[in-house]
Amino acid sequence: MHVSANTVEFRVELPPDLIGPEYLDREGKASVLANAVSGSMDLVTRSEVAALERLRAGHATEADRGDLAAFKDRGYLYEDEASERTAYQGVVDGYFRAIQEAPFQFMFIPSFVCNLACPYCFEGELTTKSPQMSDEMIEAAFDSIPMIQELHDNSGLPYITLFGGEPLLDTAYQRRAVEEILRRAYDRGYPSTAITNGVDLDSYVPLLKQYGCEEVQVSLDGTPSVHDQRRVYRNGRPTFHRIERSIDTALAAGIHVMIRLLVDRESVADMPAFAEYARNKGWIDNPLVTLFYGFTKQTTFLYVTPDHPEEKRRNMVRGDVKPGLRDAFFEMLQDNPLVDEMLRPDPARIRSAVMEGDRVHPNLQGCSAGTSVIAFDPNGKLYGCPETVGRPQHACGSYAPEFRYARAYREPWRHRHVDTVEMCRQCNVKLFCGGGGCPIKAWAASGGDFDTCYCPKVETIKTNVEHELSYLLPMLLRRRSATTTAPKKEGTWQQMTQAGSFPWMS
Repeated sequence: MHVSANTVEFRVELPPDLIGPEYLDREGKASVLANAVSGSMDLVTRSEVAALERLRAGHATEADRGDLAAFKDRGYLYEDEASERTAYQGVVDGYFRAIQEAPFQFMFIPSFVCNLACPYCFEGELTTKSPQMSDEMIEAAFDSIPMIQELHDNSGLPYITLFGGEPLLDTAYQRRAVEEILRRAYDRGYPSTAITNGVDLDSYVPLLKQYGCEEVQVSLDGTPSVHDQRRVYRNGRPTFHRIERSIDTALAAGIHVMIRLLVDRESVADMPAFAEYARNKGWIDNPLVTLFYGFTKQTTFLYVTPDHPEEKRRNMVRGDVKPGLRDAFFEMLQDNPLVDEMLRPDPARIRSAVMEGDRVHPNLQGCSAGTSVIAFDPNGKLYGCPETVGRPQHACGSYAPEFRYARAYREPWRHRHVDTVEMCRQCNVKLFCGGGGCPIKAWAASGGDFDTCYCPKVETIKTNVEHELSYLLPMLLRRRSATTTAPKKEGTWQQMTQAGSFPWMS
């Protein structure tokens, strides 16, 4: 028999009162086996780990037969390498068939202007002055949708997302442009969504309902005392209660609201207080509300061009989430189960496998932007990632005044996955990270090559999974008899993230 190249052993520190001594090694850690091809994940004993290692070394004994048979049933072993390749190829083929049939997100940016001055905004200077998307441009964008889907081999239902800047500005131009976009989407049977700062959302609710808008995403940064230090109008006025009123108005109208909480070192300690606030509002138990989180990130990589000197490119790309933030976040969660109930954090995409017995879902592409997202900006340009909009070096074509598709830029990105990046091919944790890290960061760091790797070390990826396991497994072991709550309404964004993950949701 053959040990699968995609079988990974994660070593996790668990409370000794929750698990028998047969599971713990000399360091007091337990072993979890996982294989994203078979979808299996199992807590295993020391003797089972030893049997697997003896087989790997070519020294399996007759006494190992029972353990090895069980491992084969779970997909950690195969009869030979050829049978494993067949199984792996089936996963790859199935994934890309799903991508071809998945909903395709088309983002419309009426203008880049925004009425807030959030210090961490990745669009920065773009939000102070912007061209406007004309009716002719809106028409051209809708006309280009079938052509883009054909180029992407995608037959899924298009859905339209209003994006900015701030798409729901309370101005005459913006309201007219938004209505034109929503009307055209409605007439074509395309579902629509909006990503908004929420300050003027309440005034748009009748229009959103008129044209069947399914859901909106709104951002909050914590309780009013924290939020109103950061998400403010350009004159410094606070926004929390204005956004809160908009959320309540949308919910009363039956619109699904996704509330995104931005977490950084200043706001992480505020999450327990916000969870209490959200519970008192009835948001946590409301089936029309989804609360999720994102970490603040460095965005200088968006300004990199291939002609920058190598050292400058790498310095601009280096860094992402600030050191210690993830640890501080999980430490906070350990003592605050209500925050876990509210956010259900899942950075390694294994929560359903651990807590609900679901299969481990393989991640062949770290981000769906390359395959299933296109943004139309008010300059007539096309972009594949919403974080890159307005940066001409990342335009993948144009839709106005004429349609052009930049194959040389877009196609390598679109086809990039765990097997096209050389460094990833032999990595046995590749199906937990999607291979090669952020495509845009890889492109920027390498000077224009998508099939390169820009990711943390393998050890770091394993540590991230182990960190989540050390958080989830004790909850599982303590709550085995607990009744699971009914799932909330699944909206268009959730359907999309079954096939990939949006940058702003990761």
